[in-house]
Amino acid sequence: MQTENLFELTYILLEKRQVTAGEMAEHFGVSQRTIYRWVDALNLAGVPVYSTKGKGGGIHVSEKYALDKTVFTDAEKEEILSSLNALNALSGQTNSAVAKFRNLVSSDKNTDWIEVDFSPWNPKMEEIREVFSLLKKAVIDGKKVSFDYFPRDGFCTNRTVHPWKIVFRGQAWYLYGYCETKCVNLYFKLSRMMNLKILSEKVQSEYFTKIEDKEYKGYTEESSPLVTLKMKVSNEDLSRILDDFMADSIEEDTPQTKILTMTVHKMPWLVDYLLSFGSRLTLLEPEEIFKEIKSEIQKMCSNMENRKI
Repeated sequence: MQTENLFELTYILLEKRQVTAGEMAEHFGVSQRTIYRWVDALNLAGVPVYSTKGKGGGIHVSEKYALDKTVFTDAEKEEILSSLNALNALSGQTNSAVAKFRNLVSSDKNTDWIEVDFSPWNPKMEEIREVFSLLKKAVIDGKKVSFDYFPRDGFCTNRTVHPWKIVFRGQAWYLYGYCETKCVNLYFKLSRMMNLKILSEKVQSEYFTKIEDKEYKGYTEESSPLVTLKMKVSNEDLSRILDDFMADSIEEDTPQTKILTMTVHKMPWLVDYLLSFGSRLTLLEPEEIFKEIKSEIQKMCSNMENRKI
């Protein structure tokens, strides 16, 4: 246990460069005298740790010192390998880091116990991987990107963006970055991008702002009011709805249908979502949403009657 604590103390010092004995005593749940004994032990092991007194004093590590980052316990190596295995699907690479790290793990334990596959059900998976890989390279190299983008209003515009990170939210991948057109940090859905290019210009870090939950305008937008829906759905469509939402209750109706009640955010696409089930879904409540669906159906009928061939 003490060896693990010494490693952890060293990593903390490498990250912060200076701490106080009081902070570390509280962190590890030991006395300050024990912390100073650990400092002496690290010195004997060749780690250049020292302490200073007075205002601004504390425990320091030499700025020239770097710990070999490959020093992990067997349990830590197993956790890292499991994580690499789980996330390897999107990269499309079967060797590289996973194969190299597997050689460092001398254990007969199953490190392939979990699989996370973010790949969409899309016949053009290779194209999606290419977009992901290009954005990954741009983020890591700190280079601007340009692409044609289709926002919610459907009007395509070319964007130049300072990419900060790739984010998986809800059911889709997004790029988070500073848009030079809008002069603000935004989310860009990868599936709406076309003609992606990495530019030679470097990103400007002064435009970066940390991602906050309130900035995300997605499936759980807190500014949207909640609405409780009660509907009759066919048995075969029930699972599709439950893939997207949690049910408040499910009641038997007929051998072919269920009565489903669920509370959701009233998002702009809610009516479109309900209409996607066609005649296999009948909304019972609330009246407000029922009227919106009825109005949209009437518009659809009018468009069909006035279509030009």
